[in-house]
Amino acid sequence: MYIPLINFAVFLLVGAAIFLVSGLDEKIAVKLRRGKKVGERKLRKQTLFTRLARLERERRRLVQEVNMPAAVYWLLTALGAGGGAAVGRLLFSHTFFAVAVGVLGALSPQLFLRIKLTQAKSQRVEKLHSSMLILSNSYIVTEDFIQSVRDNLGVLEYPTPFRDFLTYTNYIDGSVKTGLRRMEAQVENDYFSQWVNVLILAQDDRNMKYVTMSVVDAMADVRQVQRESDTAMYAIWREYFTVLALIFAAPLIFRVLMRDAYTVLVMTLPGQVLLTLLLVAVVFSLVRAYRLNKPLLT
Repeated sequence: MYIPLINFAVFLLVGAAIFLVSGLDEKIAVKLRRGKKVGERKLRKQTLFTRLARLERERRRLVQEVNMPAAVYWLLTALGAGGGAAVGRLLFSHTFFAVAVGVLGALSPQLFLRIKLTQAKSQRVEKLHSSMLILSNSYIVTEDFIQSVRDNLGVLEYPTPFRDFLTYTNYIDGSVKTGLRRMEAQVENDYFSQWVNVLILAQDDRNMKYVTMSVVDAMADVRQVQRESDTAMYAIWREYFTVLALIFAAPLIFRVLMRDAYTVLVMTLPGQVLLTLLLVAVVFSLVRAYRLNKPLLT
């Protein structure tokens, strides 16, 4: 009797997930806040296929940046979907809810990749900062950046761009400024770009060499804030998943201890509406948490 309604509810659930992940809600809010004209408020039409294609591009980017083999990712996706469907079936005793939870489980590897990528970027910034600190101290003494890189290359934690810099200046073009610009293009980091700009100025004004340490110190301050943010975020993640576990455990507790209440929850229209709202809330909170999990430095 309620199957068409549940079909519609599951459709709304999946649609809401795509709507939120694609960022369409934020775009609408921003445009309304800016008070643009009605004609400017109209968003470009996006089909369901377009949004799915956007999610697929995001997935490929995450897999590529994390260097995870595609086979491993699809294995995790299959396990997530299967595990989610099994949990949904166990908790809700309804095929449609099992499918909905299975879809959420299939998306879980993407959340895992985002968390892993955030950790990788934080580690990369730490290594980059350490290398910049070593080279800045050395350059203040030697006043020769090429010599500083050559002397310290073996101890740098992030040596790749500096090794390429040496290769370029030694064998292709002896211009330090050109080599620095090429090195800047290899590392997408605002503080590194500032540091390179100061090094280029220092080629004409030696007093600018001391400013390199100011850039490194500013980067260190942001890194400290990043570490504190990461610690707070991980604590929030632990509490969040604990709450999720308790929420999903509630139907199971009803099933074991309050069989009649469980029957009302999963077999009647009001109960199914409550379960649908529960899943919608889970999707909404997951998407918000997914977007918040971004490093201050990249």
